[in-house]
This record gives sequence, C-alpha cells and structure tokens, in this order.
Amino acid sequence: MVRCNVFILSLVATQALVIGAYWYLAGHEGYGTMAKLDEARQAQQDKEDSLREPTPAPQEYEYGQPDLPFMFDMNMYTYLGMCLTMTYLRKYAYTSLGMSFLMGCLAQEWCNLLLQWIPLAHCSELQQMFAKVGCPYGNNPELTQFENFQRGLSCTCTSLQGSVAGIRTPLQLRISDFIKGQYGVVAVMVSYGALLGKVNPQQMMLIVMVNVTAYCANKFLCVDYRGGVDNTGSLYTTHIFGASFGLGCAMIVSGKRPSENPDNAPRYQSNNYAILGSLFMFVTYPSFNSYWAPDVLRVFVATGTFAALMAGGMFSFIWANLLYPEGPTVMHLQDGVLAAGVAASTPACMFIDPVGMMLVGAGGTLVATLSFRFIQPKIADQDTQGVTSLHLLPGLWGALVMQAVTLAGIDRNWITLRNADQLRVVMPHYSGGNGDALVSSATQALITGFSIFVGGICGALTGLVAKLTGRIALGGSYSDHVFWIVPDDFTHIGEPGADTKVM
Repeated sequence: MVRCNVFILSLVATQALVIGAYWYLAGHEGYGTMAKLDEARQAQQDKEDSLREPTPAPQEYEYGQPDLPFMFDMNMYTYLGMCLTMTYLRKYAYTSLGMSFLMGCLAQEWCNLLLQWIPLAHCSELQQMFAKVGCPYGNNPELTQFENFQRGLSCTCTSLQGSVAGIRTPLQLRISDFIKGQYGVVAVMVSYGALLGKVNPQQMMLIVMVNVTAYCANKFLCVDYRGGVDNTGSLYTTHIFGASFGLGCAMIVSGKRPSENPDNAPRYQSNNYAILGSLFMFVTYPSFNSYWAPDVLRVFVATGTFAALMAGGMFSFIWANLLYPEGPTVMHLQDGVLAAGVAASTPACMFIDPVGMMLVGAGGTLVATLSFRFIQPKIADQDTQGVTSLHLLPGLWGALVMQAVTLAGIDRNWITLRNADQLRVVMPHYSGGNGDALVSSATQALITGFSIFVGGICGALTGLVAKLTGRIALGGSYSDHVFWIVPDDFTHIGEPGADTKVM
C-alpha cells in the first residue's frame, strides 16, 4: 500500500524541478565542455597524456582545500547546532529535527542556484555599464568611490554570457558556493524558530522557497547593488532579515493563543539537547562569522568573534541573575551567549580591538536578556522560540555598533585600525575622506531598514498564501503525533482534528 498526499506530491515535484535545474545549469568547476573527441584526436590526447609527467599531489591552496574546514564547521553550525536548539519543546523533537533537516536541504539546493545566477547576471549589467570607461589601473576621478569599486568588479567578474559561451553548464559550482548557500539555510532556520508548531510541512515548503528567494534578492540589493557592509556573519541579510521574515509570517499563520497550549513548553530532557546545540553553535561561531571576510582579515574576525562570545558567556550569567531574582532558566543563558555572536557578526570585520568586541558581546547579551524578560512574554503567540530576543534585537544592537564605528572609528581614528588598506575591500564606499563616513553610515542604516522591511513584508505575504492551505489544530500544533509514528507512551491533547495526519 503506497501512501501519497499533497505534501509528498509537492515534495517530489519540487525535487524533480531542482534536479532538472542542476542537470541543465550546474556542473563542477574545471570540467570544461565535457565534449566527446573523435577517435583520432582522442588517440593523440591519450599519447600525450602517457608522455606527460605524473601530476603531483594537490597543495593545500589548490582546488578549494582551504574551504574544507569551513565546510565542516558550517555543517556543524547549521545542521547540528541550529537543528538541536529547536528540540526544546517537550513533544516536538521529531518534527523540529526532521523538518529542520528536510527544509535545510531544500533551502541549500535552491540557494546554491540563486547565489550563482544572480552574480552572473549582475556582472553582465556592470560590464555593459562600464563598457565605455574601460579597465585601466587606478580610480577614475569622474566616478564615485563605489562606482570605481563596481568598475573594478566588472573587470574581474564572470558574466552570464561569458559563462555560457562554450560551456554546457553555465553555473560552475565550487565548494565555496555550497558554504555561501548555507547562510541562506541559516536565514530559513531563524525564520522557522518563530514558526515552530504553527505550520505543516506543505506550508513550510512554500515558506522555504519564498524565504530563500527573498534572502538572495535582499543580499544582492543590500551588499552588491547598494554596497552595504555585511562581509562576515551576515548580520543584516541573515539574522535581521531571517527574524523579520519569520515574525511577519508568524503574525499571519499563528492560530488562536498557541502560547496557551501546554505542549508549548520545554522539559528537562529536551532542554539538554537544546543546550548541546548551543554548544555546537558556540564552538563554530568564529568560522561562521569569518568565512565571508577577505582572506587576510579572517583572523581578525575569528578572534573578535571569540572575544565577544567569551564575554557573552560571562555576562549571560550576570544579566540573567540580575533580571531574574527567582533564578534564570537555562534557555535565557544559552540564548544570551549566542546573542553575543549575533551582535559581533559584522562588527567583527571592522578591526575593533578585543576589549571593544567584548563590550559588543556583553551588550548583545544584555539586549537579549532584557527582551526575554520584558518583550517575549507579550509576543509569545507570534514568536515560539524567541527569535526576536536572539536574532532581531541583538542584530539591531550590532547594527548600532556599525553606525558608531563608521561615524567615529574610521576617519577620526577613535578605534585603532590595523590593515587599514583593507578597508576599501570591506567598505566599498570608503576612500579616506571625511564625507565617506556619512555615506557609509547612511548606507548601513539603509540596509538595516531595508532588510527589516523586505523580511517582514515577504513573510507576511507568504503567511497569507500559506494560511489558505489550512492550519494545524491547537491540540496537535506542538505535538509530533500529527506528523510521525510515535511510541506507545506518547500522549497528546484530545482536541477534534488533533489526530489528523499530515506527513
């Protein structure tokens, strides 16, 4: 007996389309045209290959090998750390882990394609824009600093036409493309934190596809098109955008008073798994924040992030005990530590000294603890996991730090800057003049508001469409029995509709 429903059919159709897109568009970098030679040319090539010296073993810097450690850390951060933090609900571990893993794979596949295609299309536009200017060395005084940055990019990037020419698969995938795609997966995981227990798998598929598309578009507009600084842990385009998308969607799809469901609560064993996930995220946060940074700056970003995390670990205990005289819960402590990494993500690339990064981490932890104490109880119906306190508000604190650094830290030497020549790589609007600080600060403020706006609006519109497909009954909204075969000792609320199987 074959079991089939709308979700399975949608999953099969979506996966078939994605596989077809990879077959037609994507291939490994360096495979060439994969055209078959005629017998004479093949024999000649075989003879030449037999006379050629043996190929030496690849060096560490070849074939993307330096990215392998980042890939392992990113997999641990995303699929192990973030998935485990979702398991704190006492009867929702199967769904939290299963849906996080399934939708993470779908988001990874879709994000890889979009993050490859968008830069190719953008490069084609830049090459047409600067075709008459040419590619001489040095800046053109008739262009702004950001236009000179774009002109330099147009001279080195690969366009869609150049990629397609003579190659069957225009998208040449590298290991770095899969790593960059995982930042889109993290944005989906952040959004899912607000939607735990409120959507079924069918709705979540729609949410993932729209979420990833909006993430890629927002990242392109904020960073590539406008020149905003989000070089490291994607403070704006992952944390702030992902939280805004999830909250916008949750406000629409949330049922009647889900916070009153007795299953919308942790238990001792489930909290232990969530703490384990937080520990995995803690140890891999420096890699998560430093991958997007230029190679020469990764050591600064990693050490700055770790300094913020250490301060966050200390201050999470301090703030939580001050604000909770009766004693804090373990969730406040683990989320307070991770909030330090969120706040430090993009500021870590701004050459702030370790003591400054420790203050950034302590501030992010304070913001998260205050939010859990005073804001989270008021929005519990819309925010299941607390992404407002963990990602959105600490992210805004990090954005405020970026405003302070761009205004006071660059041109006035308020903060000691090492490797200052790399500022032009990190900040496309910066050239050393007094006016650049205002332009850079305005750009950062713009991408902050834009990420919130795009995330919130796209999330709300997606929620409206998802709501048309129905909702989960309150009795089954935080219970695994709706989606999985559960053990005999599993109990749930006996509400009408709570026993309806979805997956």
